[in-house]
This record gives sequence, structure tokens and C-alpha cells, in this order.
Amino acid sequence: MPVWTKRYALMTGSAAALAALALTGCASAHPVAAGHPAVKSASKPTAKSASLAASTCTGPAGTAYIAEPGYSAFDAINTANCEFVQDYNVDDPQVPGDSGDYNYSSSPQGVALHGSTLYFTDTAQDNVSVIDAATLTKSDYNPAETDIHVGFNPTGLAVSPDGSQLWVADSGPQAESSLAGISVISTSSNTVTATLPLPASPQQIAFSPSGTTAYVTTADGLWVFSTATDRMIAAVRGLGQLEGVVVSPDGGTVYVTSTDQNAVDVISTAGYRVTGRIGVGDLPWGMALSSSGGTLYVADPDSDQISVISTATGAVTSTLTLSGGPDVLALTSDGSQLWVTGITSADVTVISTSTGDVVGTTNLGGEGANSGDGNDPSGIVLTTATISGES
Repeated sequence: MPVWTKRYALMTGSAAALAALALTGCASAHPVAAGHPAVKSASKPTAKSASLAASTCTGPAGTAYIAEPGYSAFDAINTANCEFVQDYNVDDPQVPGDSGDYNYSSSPQGVALHGSTLYFTDTAQDNVSVIDAATLTKSDYNPAETDIHVGFNPTGLAVSPDGSQLWVADSGPQAESSLAGISVISTSSNTVTATLPLPASPQQIAFSPSGTTAYVTTADGLWVFSTATDRMIAAVRGLGQLEGVVVSPDGGTVYVTSTDQNAVDVISTAGYRVTGRIGVGDLPWGMALSSSGGTLYVADPDSDQISVISTATGAVTSTLTLSGGPDVLALTSDGSQLWVTGITSADVTVISTSTGDVVGTTNLGGEGANSGDGNDPSGIVLTTATISGES
């Protein structure tokens, strides 16, 4: 695998347009097993034209870390100017007898961050790799790491709010669902302290703000666990094939993407009742929720769009068209920008949340359009910390 010492931040030649999407409302609450609330029609959002808001990409100081399973690596991007910092190896052991070569066999699917510690799931080698981002430099592409062996095919992962636990979704072999489950890791010792079997393949994990509850999306619904006992306390079934999950700041609502139903389901944590279903684009995947909890962004890769939802009304207020299969999202700490990765284009698109305008795009391949094909970016986290050697 080549190591690039420099890549170029590419600005979009034209801005994406905002298109109208039919809105859906929320119906009354109902018991967990009683099916979905009816989807109600609503007026369409006002169409809005987007334009490139700046000739150069500018944003708050910090770093975006992006997992790239197709490149056995993760990238660091300067959030202040969208410029490439470095491409770092992850879970790639040195070839025996050759100090200058590494076995590029990893597939880092997911990424999580707590403080300065980065966690990556390596689906290819059934590991979680732990890297101290505070030690990263612009010149050294092979940082020190600790690898923790977990279950089969780890994908999603999340760190508890206090940083003490890391939960990992072991999706298991496709032909053997009995091997699916959750690995619970103590971050103080970097060891697996519990393994929780699941009847269906887990995908993504989110914690309640208090950290007392973990929510796991699966092919058989949303599974709810107590983090104190590592026991399941509830299940919300009949939601379709779930992927993304986020929790409201007050802990009262959980949002999940149902990929086969092209919808976001709204679940109250009081009794774990489905209170609404919001229709979005095709194959809804990743989500990002504003710090106030008022705006939910949903990536719809098969529609090449982002759905913007008002959580107060349960309605899509606008859609942003982005080519390249937008799949995972992250907001800057000040909420001013939404960073979006394209699974097929390997583009990272930066959107102003106040205007909906595209303010910059970086291609992870570094050599122009389509040069990142096959990198398959699948996870992104943002931090206000910068890397040594970066201004």
C-alpha cells in the first residue's frame, strides 16, 4: 500500500441543490409489539437553492478521523481547511524479517473517540485497535497501538460517556448468526470483560447520556441493555433491518434508521414504545443529532441525499443532494458544520448547518475525482484537537 505524504483539498465546482421531500408526521404511542404508527402526509418543505459559500474551506480548528476499510487505514483531515494531514496504518503487523514492510490486511470499519483515544474495529482480523491520538504526528504514518481480540466481524462500536467501557458489535459470520454478540471492553485494562450473545446480528451501538443504558441495532429490532449488569432489559421488535442509532440529549428518545423501510423510527425510552416513523430516502444509514436535539441529519446513500429532520415536528424540513453515496455523518463540536463521507466516491463533503451550503469537499484518494474508489470510508469522528505539525 503506498503512503501518501501529501494530498490536495478539492473544492466542489458547483454546489449541490436542496430538493423537496415529502414530510411524515408522528402518530400516537403504542405497545412495543403492536406494529408501527401510521405515516401521515404533510406539506412539502420549501425548496432551497444551495451555493458554494466560500472559495476555500474554512471551519473550526480540529481533526476529522475517517476509517477506510478498503485502504487498511484511517485518514486525518484538518477541519480548519479540509486539507489532508496523513494516512495512518491500523492493525497492520510488521512483516517478519522486513522492518520496512507491513502486512496490510486490516479492514477498519468503525471508529469511536473518547478524549484523545481512538478505537477502530478491524473486521478482517476480529480486533479492536486502540491508538492515542495525542501521539500522532504529521510525518509518522505507523502509530503505536494496542490490539484487543473480540468476536467475529466487529463493525460498530461506542464508548460510554464516562469513557470506562467500550461496547463492540460483533456481527458474526453471515452463515452463523449464533456467533453474533457484543464484546464489552474495560478501557482501563483494554481487556474484554463480558461477551453478550445476541439472536441477530448487531450493527451499531449508542449509550444513554447517563451511560446506564446501551442501545444496539440489530436485524431483529432494537435491543436495550443495562450497562451495570450487562443484561438485556427490553427489546423493540418489528422495525425492519436497523442500522444507525442516536439518543436525544435528555435521554428520552432513541432514533434508529430502518434500512429496508426507508424510515427513521422514533422510540420513547419511557416504556420503549415506538411513537413515530419518519419517511426518508433510500437505505437510510448513519445519523447525526444536533447538541440541542432539535435537528436530526440522516444519510440516505441509495438516494444520494441527506434528510434534515425537525425532531419537534417529526418532519423532514429539507433534503440535500450529494452524489457518491453519503453514508456516515458527524457534526463539529460547535454544530456549525456537518461532515459527510461518501461510501462510493470517497469524498468528504462539508456542509454549513446554518445555510445548508456545501463549503468544501476533500477526496480521500488525493489524486482527483474517483481516485478514492475502493477506499470505502465507513466511519468518522471529529475532535477539536490538532495533530502535531499541523497549524
